[in-house]
Amino acid sequence: MKPEQFIRDFGEKKAREVVEGAPGFPVFGYCTLTGNYIFKRSNATAYYHNETNSWSEDYAIELILLEDLKRLVESLDIIEFHEGISGAKLVYKLRPSDAEGVDLWVRLERAIKDHESIYGGGE
Repeated sequence: MKPEQFIRDFGEKKAREVVEGAPGFPVFGYCTLTGNYIFKRSNATAYYHNETNSWSEDYAIELILLEDLKRLVESLDIIEFHEGISGAKLVYKLRPSDAEGVDLWVRLERAIKDHESIYGGGE
């Protein structure tokens, strides 16, 4: 499942819970079927399922990459900071002409695209 679909199906609140609830050690992803975090073994393609204490490729079907979900949640925070997608687009439209490539503007542009990939509204 793509992280955008996860947010559409389960909501922003659940996405935040998954991101914020991840253990402190490296987590590869989140399984939507079981609600468990998935840890990738460094030299194998299988995924670890912590509930059954086993490795399996089956869990990859409903795997959400935690890194991608985290980026989307951060993008939604940026949009919220600008009081919604309209505000974010307005601020981006009014950016200085010499702002091309500046991290702040690149991140705002990414946040707008991420929001549109979740909720639509792209041109």
